[in-house]
Amino acid sequence: ILTADTKGIQVQIAGRIDGKEIARVEWIREGRVPLQTIRAKIDYCSYTVRTIYGVLGIKIWIFIDGE
Repeated sequence: ILTADTKGIQVQIAGRIDGKEIARVEWIREGRVPLQTIRAKIDYCSYTVRTIYGVLGIKIWIFIDGE
């Protein structure tokens, strides 16, 4: 759930995007997502989506300011 404490979000989509023959990875980031900081409060979710071209992998990171 997105709240006012959210400092950033990052989304990765991997696979045959737009039905292209060669799979690729696309990243979208808004705000700050410090994945290398252990103390950072980051919610993570991954999901697979089946399409007629194959499987897309979706990963989401949400950085929450935990003060």
